[in-house]
Amino acid sequence: MRAPRAQEGFTLLETVIALTLLAVMLGLLFGGLRTGIRAWEAGSTRGDQADQVLLTTSFVRRELTAAYPWRFKDPLVMKLAFSGKPESVRFVSMRPADLGGGGLAFVAFAFEQGRGGEGGRLVMRRAPASYEAVDFTPVDATDPFALLEGVGTAKFSYFGPPDDTSPPAWSDSWENLQRIPTHMRIEISVAGRKLPDIVVALKLGEEAGCPEATFQRRCMPRR
Repeated sequence: MRAPRAQEGFTLLETVIALTLLAVMLGLLFGGLRTGIRAWEAGSTRGDQADQVLLTTSFVRRELTAAYPWRFKDPLVMKLAFSGKPESVRFVSMRPADLGGGGLAFVAFAFEQGRGGEGGRLVMRRAPASYEAVDFTPVDATDPFALLEGVGTAKFSYFGPPDDTSPPAWSDSWENLQRIPTHMRIEISVAGRKLPDIVVALKLGEEAGCPEATFQRRCMPRR
């Protein structure tokens, strides 16, 4: 007679080893999956932020290149509507009529620091230009809306001759009421990374901001 064949199957030790190896493999698989998802989310966030930076840069350039030499209503002295500070700039913009919200408007760009010194933002204010305005009160009274979030630092600077005798130079502020700078620069950092500077030439004619004769009320050529 033949001896009975041993019953085929896995021992308990083999089963435990197989389950352990399976658990390790699944752990590695899900770990790699989580890493991939996090990398994809980080890349998506960076991509969205890069798109927002490009849109903001384009928008700011368009507004600044539309700067207009508006004069506040003052019968005694010529006051051009342009005020530049290290953290903000206020001016008058003239958009083409075919664009939404076109026409003359008081515009302000400013950097607002977030709470605790982190998470600042670049904001914009806009108000229709009023012929009766004597300063920037109309735009200062409007609510700001954010152009770019997560801004660490933002600095505005201005290029041009501060008076008739000084050569053009960059400065952190512009308070000359009878002259508008020829260029503007905005330096921005986001998430600890400095972005390329936004440098814009203000497209104004040579007669913009020229001094006036006090009594004749006419534009006098510069010498």
